[in-house]
Amino acid sequence: MYEIHPYFTNDGSVGLFSPEADDIYHSTYGALAEAYEKFVIPAELEKYFQNNSQIKVLDICYGIGYNTKSFLNFLLEKNIINFKNKNLKKIKKNNLIKQNNVPIHTDNIENNQYNGEIHSNNTNYTDKIYGNNISEEFRMQNTHEDAINNGALYSNNISKENSTSKAQNNKIFLKAIDTDAKLFYFSPFFRQGLEEDKKYNSIDFNYEKINKLLQGNFEQKYKLKNDVNLFIFKNIIAKMSEIFEDIEFEQILTSKRYSAFFDKKFIALFKLFKNNRGKYGLLTRVKAFLHNIYYRYISNRYKKALNALCLDDFIFEPEVEDARISLINDKNIYNLIFLDAFTPAKCPALWSLEFFKLLFEHLDNDGMILTYSNSAAVRNAMINAGFYVGKIYNPKIDKYTGTVAAKNKSLIKYELSEYDLGLINSRAGIFYRDENLNRSNEAIIASHEIEVKNSDKISSSKFIKDYKTKF
Repeated sequence: MYEIHPYFTNDGSVGLFSPEADDIYHSTYGALAEAYEKFVIPAELEKYFQNNSQIKVLDICYGIGYNTKSFLNFLLEKNIINFKNKNLKKIKKNNLIKQNNVPIHTDNIENNQYNGEIHSNNTNYTDKIYGNNISEEFRMQNTHEDAINNGALYSNNISKENSTSKAQNNKIFLKAIDTDAKLFYFSPFFRQGLEEDKKYNSIDFNYEKINKLLQGNFEQKYKLKNDVNLFIFKNIIAKMSEIFEDIEFEQILTSKRYSAFFDKKFIALFKLFKNNRGKYGLLTRVKAFLHNIYYRYISNRYKKALNALCLDDFIFEPEVEDARISLINDKNIYNLIFLDAFTPAKCPALWSLEFFKLLFEHLDNDGMILTYSNSAAVRNAMINAGFYVGKIYNPKIDKYTGTVAAKNKSLIKYELSEYDLGLINSRAGIFYRDENLNRSNEAIIASHEIEVKNSDKISSSKFIKDYKTKF
């Protein structure tokens, strides 16, 4: 049976532990903070979009999506992109602003019909729920989305801030890869908690490192907009419709055991989508009408819905596949690659020399690969694959927190030090090999151990000792 092992990290975002890999998906100091500081901020997206109007991003090992979410969240915060209602594009800004106070609900049910005359000539339930501004594409799929409040801008309730936005019409393609479909499913449902939510952390696995680090101070430096999870949710259910048939996923999603970690509004939205995918009888239409009346006149909390939420010129492609196979069949050239696999010792298949050669073929000449790993073996593999390699520096903590690889040397802000290069030339720098890009992790690890054992290179421990003595 499928299981998840969630915990609130020290910035309120949810982290996961993988028993199979015996490793954590996210740093305990903050899953969201890690995504921002090791992947999004070093990408210098504001600078990139000063000279470019489109970007292709590859998120390897999507997990529950923090790198993708942080990327999207950052672009929204910096007004590089903005949400729009695709059915209102041509309406003047003044009209959009005036519509802020217009109720979300159908134009087909007038106020004077509330005395019991519920039905019009329409026999389709969705025609009674939605107004004329809702696209046909989402009529059957988005029934009852007004039950969810995201605190932002949807349907006719386009906010003034966004209706007058001067964001560029940037084109964005983002492909996310993971071998676990359920992680895609869960990704929009996890909520961002507060310090007091750490009381729900009941670590049910043996991982002392997590218990120790979770004792750290709570610091919420970054916060996800609800719009981001709504956008991910809409794309997941549109492109991975099997989510509605996954019984194990739904059992976990609705279990009391994990209820503290999931956003109840999104669970309600999921249920409404699942239940309203078919045709509707008379009783269902009546209940739906009463439900709409309640949320229209009683519950201010739910007056803004996601109805036609979209991002212009943004394509999100989730793919459940081994990243090696995916990239062999992929013809795209990417401007930015997030490499967030488990550590090389756990998942060497995505850190091998051959995999970096594959990434080299898929990276734009002015593109970058960003990863959290500081491994000498990883950096050596990058160099041998043809990349210029440098470090990611976090000035907030005055530490180097990851690695960047690029074809263009000018993109390397922080070059490898003499110490880094020394480690690369030691046994610690012996990279993993996967000649045909199809070996198991176990086989790659076994052959790597033999190569390290038989190497005449200096050991990493001796190199470090000598280096310290020298300096």
